[in-house]
Amino acid sequence: MIIITKLSPLFFIFGKLKRVISILFLSAYLFSFTELHQLLKIPVLIEHFHEHRQEENSISFWSFLRMHYLEKIVVDKDYQRDQQLPMRDADCGMMTISNLYECQHIAVEISLPAERTREFTFYDEFSKPRFAAYDIFQPPRIS
Repeated sequence: MIIITKLSPLFFIFGKLKRVISILFLSAYLFSFTELHQLLKIPVLIEHFHEHRQEENSISFWSFLRMHYLEKIVVDKDYQRDQQLPMRDADCGMMTISNLYECQHIAVEISLPAERTREFTFYDEFSKPRFAAYDIFQPPRIS
């Protein structure tokens, strides 16, 4: 069993930072794919659920959501209240603008490089390296 006696302060900083970053990304995702005023209607959803709970005590939140969002829309006595729920209908449409550009035809011509001839010289007395440094690697001589 490992007992941790002292945790680094960086452990807590990174834990909080990870939470803040995840909330930031989740908020950016929600605000980009939902209408902002629909999120402001969430308290109406909770109040309407409590109204249904007063009428029928055994209703669950899932059955409430299924009744109002998944089943066929029924015009009944609380139809106007149902229309105030978030995401019930789309108030704003999405407008997409796209620009089309005609690409100009660009011809690219690749030519093969000219062939070069190389001269190869074999080892002979004239092309022998003339280093003074290689003399130190000779075996010792008796004079």
